[in-house]
Amino acid sequence: MPLNGEHLITVDCEHLEPGMYVAELDRSWLHTPFESRGFVITQDWELDILRRSCEYVYVDTARSETTPIAKTAVSAEPARLGTEPGSKLGPAERVLELNGCREVLDDACSQIAATICAARRIGSLDCAPIEDKLDDFVDHVLEWPDAVQWILSTEPGHGYLKRRSVGTAVYAIVFGHHLGLDRAALRDLALGALLLDIGKTSVPITILSKPKRLNSVERSFVRRHVDCSVTLVRLNARLDQRVVDMIGGHHERMDGSGYPHRIVSSEIPLYARIAAIADTFDAMTQDRGYANARSGHDALRYLNTWRNTRFDAALVDEFIHAVGVYPVGTQVELADGSIGTVCRHEPGEPKRPHVLVTHDPQGEALDLPQIGEPAPHRRIQRALPAAAALR
Repeated sequence: MPLNGEHLITVDCEHLEPGMYVAELDRSWLHTPFESRGFVITQDWELDILRRSCEYVYVDTARSETTPIAKTAVSAEPARLGTEPGSKLGPAERVLELNGCREVLDDACSQIAATICAARRIGSLDCAPIEDKLDDFVDHVLEWPDAVQWILSTEPGHGYLKRRSVGTAVYAIVFGHHLGLDRAALRDLALGALLLDIGKTSVPITILSKPKRLNSVERSFVRRHVDCSVTLVRLNARLDQRVVDMIGGHHERMDGSGYPHRIVSSEIPLYARIAAIADTFDAMTQDRGYANARSGHDALRYLNTWRNTRFDAALVDEFIHAVGVYPVGTQVELADGSIGTVCRHEPGEPKRPHVLVTHDPQGEALDLPQIGEPAPHRRIQRALPAAAALR
């Protein structure tokens, strides 16, 4: 079903009313008796089923007879998630904050690395070590989202597969929080993201580490990792079905161009659509054998280019609001010619982040980098390439 992201808003099911046009659900339409092309709510039984089946839905305001009022929108004014580099914390507190986040990220990398090694060695999956640390991981991302993203974007990661798993999980949590998902849902999003590519343990190392683009035979090997991942996680009966659906559908695309089953639009579970965006964004901001890393801003431009074709348009819009037009870690040139790195976002200001200014307008490195408050002379002129050279 084609969706116009400009007319879609998320509405809590408790606030639904007759006359609203339900264009999309927060889960697969297969879980409900409704047809996937969408419908106008006219009956009380439709409201009852929606409230029992879903937490929220996407309402198309252009096709609704009743216009949702502002207070019904989920996360219309997302709360500030925490403190970040450049906040009002003192230098000592900032160091402790970053060190704490770094320790949690390193721990998550170690846990997923051990899980990957065990899966490759014995062909089975033990999620217990990951799940034992999952709450602490989610807590740190929610409390210090900008600090966590700063570390991901500015510090080199070791071990591509485990770093990608952790990075995707971070962006999935930030995204899910912005969408208004509850704690249990965020936990499932994080677990699913960490296990998205666990099936790559069945792919020969020579293919995974190839420094050039894969040929068609090699690509077919890699694409099998989705089914292998689903097989591994299904053997673990404790995992929620939405986690399994997320893993199985994160390479599907809205226009049917994805894999492994080429399902389209609302056939793709919501968690899988969220994962597709978070996973693609994280992948594009990392160096790969066949492509250099892009800046976070350029990765968002790519997602926006393919909105409504490969990616859910409404979710792309929400993701941009969640991470900011210039995501943390993006190198930028300011209106006065100085250069710096985005380090912090204010709620409701996706285009006006705080910038850690590192070079003056002449390109000379500052002895003491400065936090740039959003102001006219600090307005961002442009985003710089990820590997931009500074003299």
